[in-house]
Amino acid sequence: MPHAVEATPPALARLVEFVNTRRADGDVIGTPEQLTSWLRAHELLSGGTADTTARHRAEGVREGLRALLAANNAEPVASPRPDGLNPAARTELAALTAALPLTLDVTSTPPRLVPLTAEPVDHALAALLADVATAVAAGTWSRLKTCREPSCRWAFYDHSRNRGRTWCSMDVCGNRVKVRASHRRSAAR
Repeated sequence: MPHAVEATPPALARLVEFVNTRRADGDVIGTPEQLTSWLRAHELLSGGTADTTARHRAEGVREGLRALLAANNAEPVASPRPDGLNPAARTELAALTAALPLTLDVTSTPPRLVPLTAEPVDHALAALLADVATAVAAGTWSRLKTCREPSCRWAFYDHSRNRGRTWCSMDVCGNRVKVRASHRRSAAR
């Protein structure tokens, strides 16, 4: 009997979508207006709007999350890389989390982490960080990864049984890697 593919938990799907707002064809949250629109579309912002400072914080959170997801794909993030992965992203995320505090809401069942800040965009960013903590507690965090293909870096949820998927798509990125390896082997002969 075939193995059923587990669905991506909604909070993790939202994290994947947030990390994937930076794409080869542009940045979906590249302006304060675009960030405001994205946060509203994902039910993270009901009032208020983003300004340039909030947009920069959102970019820092996004790239920090991308670095964390790269680490889930057994990739080092502490050294400079030629593929554009920002080695300082985790450090910047650590600094940003101090401004995006969470608290444990014991009045909800089950208790959950909730944003402590009242500023609307920071509240939304803290909610995304709460999703990370929830995923860690649920044991699903390690399934969130970024594609190892240097030209891609797309975030994805690893549905594989052994959690061994390394590319966002075997048909596209996985194939690119295998073709390059084949060319290198042919050239070495």
